[in-house]
Amino acid sequence: MLVSVPRGYPERTLAAAALIGIVVLVAVGINRPVWLDEANSVLVASRGFQGIIDSLRRENNLPGYYFLLSIWMRLFGDSEIALRSLSALFYLSGAGAAAALGKRLSGEMRCGWYSGFFYILSPLAARNAQNIRMYALLGLLSGLSILAFLKLCADKDRSLGAWIGFVAATAAGLLTHVWFGFVVAGQFLALLVWERSEARRFAIAAVATAAPLAVWWGPYFIEQSRDGATDWMARLSVPVAVTAVTEFYGLVPAAILYFLAAVMLARGRVPVTNRVRLIGVILSASLAVPLLICAVKPIYWPGRYVIIALPAVAALLGTALAALPRPLLSGLCLLLLGFGAATHVAQRDAVPEAQLPEGQSDRTTASFLLQHAAPGDAVVFTSLTRAAADYYFRRAQAGKRFVEISFPQEVENHLGWADPTVPPARQVALEAEAAATAGRLREIAATGRKVWLYEGFAVPVSSILKEKIDSEWTLRNQYALSGPYHRQILEYDYRQSNAWSTPATVAPGVASAALARHPTTPSGRTNTAPDGVIP
Repeated sequence: MLVSVPRGYPERTLAAAALIGIVVLVAVGINRPVWLDEANSVLVASRGFQGIIDSLRRENNLPGYYFLLSIWMRLFGDSEIALRSLSALFYLSGAGAAAALGKRLSGEMRCGWYSGFFYILSPLAARNAQNIRMYALLGLLSGLSILAFLKLCADKDRSLGAWIGFVAATAAGLLTHVWFGFVVAGQFLALLVWERSEARRFAIAAVATAAPLAVWWGPYFIEQSRDGATDWMARLSVPVAVTAVTEFYGLVPAAILYFLAAVMLARGRVPVTNRVRLIGVILSASLAVPLLICAVKPIYWPGRYVIIALPAVAALLGTALAALPRPLLSGLCLLLLGFGAATHVAQRDAVPEAQLPEGQSDRTTASFLLQHAAPGDAVVFTSLTRAAADYYFRRAQAGKRFVEISFPQEVENHLGWADPTVPPARQVALEAEAAATAGRLREIAATGRKVWLYEGFAVPVSSILKEKIDSEWTLRNQYALSGPYHRQILEYDYRQSNAWSTPATVAPGVASAALARHPTTPSGRTNTAPDGVIP
């Protein structure tokens, strides 16, 4: 993408800035703490190929990315940097695929260069370049699949290599994420609209590619469709639809880019070739179909799945906006790149879907427990707190140091999602489970051990267990250690005498020798991490 740089001072300046921007977007923040979904990816991938399949039966994901991540971990380790480097590689490769797609649409390398640039520029792509999830791979495979599709159906290439390329990209995509199916559906619809003579041949190839995967994964997919892992997502609404079509660049930048592209098309500055028509239908269908499904079953969440459409968006923007005057386009791109890089740097430590005080994270909490909880102590997880803690315990070679208990127990089977509701029927089951957990904790108390409770945000559920613990144990300290899914850590001793009959609540950041060496904010929240024990 960056080898054949467009000529002229403005665009050469933009090319140099793009190189710097890539380094910033890939490297800055790559060492930040992992979050829930990332930790879950690592834990699943660490179980080997058969373990991956067994784990995903209780999730809503497909195994392709996890297979690759498992191999990557064996080669390069499981540090935050090593794990995120795989996604960064997919991100850069996805930009290359977008560049190739833009060049194929227009026949000009300059359009391809801008297509790759608009892929790199996308905050959606940049975020997932540092996300230990399958989405960067999904964007890459979408671009490769559309490229292979155009070669087969627009260029009428009947060579064995063209067929192998299409089958390989399609099979890999279908094995990576269920949303890739919308790319294939968009390709078929594009043929029905513009190339009907190719539709039958394409359908045969697509079915032949998908059939073995369907036979293999079909039974698991039926199990996944019943697990409730997407019940927390939003149904179709106007805000959901607007977000889905603008999150590639953000609302205002997307409005500017789309408007300028529409002007270039309306003025006839961009040849509307058959390839452009085909990719336009693919783009529209790959967004419209899943959004319509959301009217019945919610399957969309911002910041993730619509990356399947990004290669097509970037290619169309690169092709259309290349018709703008060079100084204008270069200046606009420099402005957007500068804004994107600055925003990325400012948010380099941000945890997705969470706002935490400075220095607070699952890594901070895990480090604290590794320093202050004794071997054999019970660590009780509520809400979605276990995955990240387990990742950091394992990294510190302390995976079996504590007695770990999840409440409800079912969360241990699917660490990435939980039901926060307590209907009457579930209330009875949770109370029975809380009583059984309390009995297990009494056994731990008999060995002289303590209980450390992650107080999670799913209060209706976690409070059922907390009430049981409060009735039998003495609250010794409250530690203002928060994460995406917990508000604090509670330390309990078992009551041995009447002198402990009243729980002694310790204010966050006060009268705690364990936290005395860590500065606190006025709210009592620690703002520096404990001495590092996790590599």
